[in-house]
Amino acid sequence: MTEQEKKPVDMGPRMVGSLSVDESRLVRERQASRSNVMGVVLIGLCVLFFAITIVKVGVWG
Repeated sequence: MTEQEKKPVDMGPRMVGSLSVDESRLVRERQASRSNVMGVVLIGLCVLFFAITIVKVGVWG
């Protein structure tokens, strides 16, 4: 069988490191919530810097 003829094999749920499937799902959920919070913080900083720039330039102040 050549490389092109090989089909991917579904191995089902697997353990990641020493974590069970449920534990790894919880870890990924926490990572996702942290990344969402970080995104909100970064957008807030962008808005803050934009507002400071507008005030410094003197368009609205």
